[in-house]
Amino acid sequence: MSKRIIQILGAPEPNLFLFAFLLNFVYEVWQAPYYEFYGSPSLADKVRDLTHCSFGDGVIILVCSWVVSALVRSRNWVLHPTPKLTFLFTSIGLLITLVIETYRVNVSKIYGVPVLAVPMLGMSSLAVIQWIVLPPLILYLARRHMLGYPEQRNLK
Repeated sequence: MSKRIIQILGAPEPNLFLFAFLLNFVYEVWQAPYYEFYGSPSLADKVRDLTHCSFGDGVIILVCSWVVSALVRSRNWVLHPTPKLTFLFTSIGLLITLVIETYRVNVSKIYGVPVLAVPMLGMSSLAVIQWIVLPPLILYLARRHMLGYPEQRNLK
């Protein structure tokens, strides 16, 4: 494998995005029946919607990572996350999701949440659970994957 590919694969962002997309896609599939778009006429429409949501979740994870990186002045904090940084990473994602979901459900009315809604927000409690459970798991998997690249092990 070329040195450039190893550098790319050893960087935090590709790892975070990859695991965020994959884990969120699985989660989105399982929670899809609770959303109105699940009534889409074709499987292709459903897959497109789920992929779109999962891609967006991956971007949110990157934004969370960049905010934490700016605060600690290192992109490689992912290799040595403290409980405080993990909490911050998760909290930023949850906050972004609360804002986006509340807007999409209550303002733009892009989709509705017929069941399991959070009172006053109107968004699904499944999204809240998603953003409490998945970010620490994504962080753990990205870290474990990055440690497989010796060039990244000693960076702090």
